[in-house]
Amino acid sequence: MNLENHRASLSWSSQVILWLYEFLWYLALPVALLRLFWKSRLQKEYRQNISERLGFYNKKLTNNIVWVHAVSVGETRAAAPLIHALIGDGYQILLTHMTPTGRETGSNIFSKEIDAGQLQQVYLPYDISFLVAPFFRTFSPKLGLIMETEVWPNLVLKAQRLNIPTLLVNARLSKRSARRVATFGSTGSAIYGAFSQILAQTAIDAKRYQSLDLSNVTVTGNVKFDVEMNASQIDHALQIRKLIPSSIRLICAASTREGEEEMIIQAWLLCLKQSPTILPYARLLIVPRHPQRFEQVFQDILSKNLDAVKRSNLNDQQLVEAIQAGSIVLGDSMGEMSFYYALSDVVVMGGSLQPLGGQNFIEACSLGRPIILGEHTFNFQQASMDAIEQGAALRVAGTEELSQQMNNLIQNDVLREKMSANAIDFASQHTGATKKILAVIQTYIAIR
Repeated sequence: MNLENHRASLSWSSQVILWLYEFLWYLALPVALLRLFWKSRLQKEYRQNISERLGFYNKKLTNNIVWVHAVSVGETRAAAPLIHALIGDGYQILLTHMTPTGRETGSNIFSKEIDAGQLQQVYLPYDISFLVAPFFRTFSPKLGLIMETEVWPNLVLKAQRLNIPTLLVNARLSKRSARRVATFGSTGSAIYGAFSQILAQTAIDAKRYQSLDLSNVTVTGNVKFDVEMNASQIDHALQIRKLIPSSIRLICAASTREGEEEMIIQAWLLCLKQSPTILPYARLLIVPRHPQRFEQVFQDILSKNLDAVKRSNLNDQQLVEAIQAGSIVLGDSMGEMSFYYALSDVVVMGGSLQPLGGQNFIEACSLGRPIILGEHTFNFQQASMDAIEQGAALRVAGTEELSQQMNNLIQNDVLREKMSANAIDFASQHTGATKKILAVIQTYIAIR
């Protein structure tokens, strides 16, 4: 097995750990392939392009390639400003993913660039030496940009051996992850040290990386504050809002994950029970994060004898009528978060009600939507603390507090409008990470 060490002086114990890592991947490969077929029961896309995960590629790009790895939906959207800027500078982009939803999101965002031959999407190979090698041999990128937390030892170490600079971009490291990496001693430091530079979201993240004896860390901010809004979706939502009575208040539970819809529905029913006067104008929209759960969530809502409709089954007029009638709307369409945020008055952020770290609430803030966060926001630790401190968001613990704050923001127009203004200010104060990251990227491209 041909493991690539980040430096010749890598300790014997670290080499053993990396050898064991590779050996376990060999054993796990059949399981990983079976898992793809198992997942494909609910999402057929998992059966597609499996050969790419095994290192077989059809190269469509010619030269001047910058490789960007965005594992799934959030990372792909966050990478969009960087990718557009690099394409504008004449570079071709190899965009890799691990999930079909990430790939679909990239296809939607970069459809024009794909058609123009400026961008190609593929799956990243599994992290085994004999699969990683053909990936680099096929594409030979000038530079690699890995978004946020995706660290595959063989991939990063192989890039270093080939003298391909790699940057960990928009990097974040939770307290728990830092402890886990530290347990591997010099091995963890060696792998992270193989990155040419780690561009951290916050000073807290940078400090955690530095605690691993790393000196290649720079704070550049969070590119998710610079996410490009879908203007046509926003305009579409605002046109629909004109057809809905101005008294209606719509709460959007966005990017919800397993176990959260139950909490949200319970909180919603409690809210309506304790304040029956809001029945004529309180409305709920639920947008699950993963498409394979759309039908399950819809059936769960119906099982509680609640009236619900699917966004995908409705034209604009039917959507207006459903909202007016008080139906719970299930947002079962991909790539329409700008639409759902613009349609709503308040956003409950998914991923934060269960211990999942929270999803990106920054786009909602930029549209002036007050945010309700749960207790679990470690994926956006600094951003969530800042948003709460600046009055753009508030935090709840459990179903009862969630119900109380739903009720409060539905009825209290003054508070809602104040939080809306604070949310816009909060988002505008945190922009600029893309420019800082691009400046770093240019220093590496210039010497290639």
